[in-house]
Amino acid sequence: MDMYRAEAFCRSYGDAMAAEDGRAIAGHLGFPYMSFTNGHVGAMRNRGEADAACIGQFERWRRIGPGFTLHLVDIAIEPVSGESALCHLAMETRGRDGSAGWRWTNVYGLRQTAQTQHFEFAVADNQLRELLARYPDFYG
Repeated sequence: MDMYRAEAFCRSYGDAMAAEDGRAIAGHLGFPYMSFTNGHVGAMRNRGEADAACIGQFERWRRIGPGFTLHLVDIAIEPVSGESALCHLAMETRGRDGSAGWRWTNVYGLRQTAQTQHFEFAVADNQLRELLARYPDFYG
């Protein structure tokens, strides 16, 4: 596991989140991509599904509340093997109007080869729990 590449990849993902760029987020995923959230298992089988899901998430995000920006605030990478790691990414929202934001940590499964790297899965319990506590109708 090349830790320098892994950290740069995580930062690139954070940059895509901060830019609210669904296509760039989807570009960090490998397929099939699995998400595990509060007992629910989701899958994106290909890039088209990932683009649609990630773009849709940001469209909903832009419609909520007073508006928030997203920021990657911390990265912890735990190698599992020479080709994989668990990446703990702490994200934070900040209100565009000065309103209070919140913080959460998701865990992503990183697969790295000499040629490429991508996230294979995420455990996003904290993100969804924090979001729905503030915006219970986010997915309604």
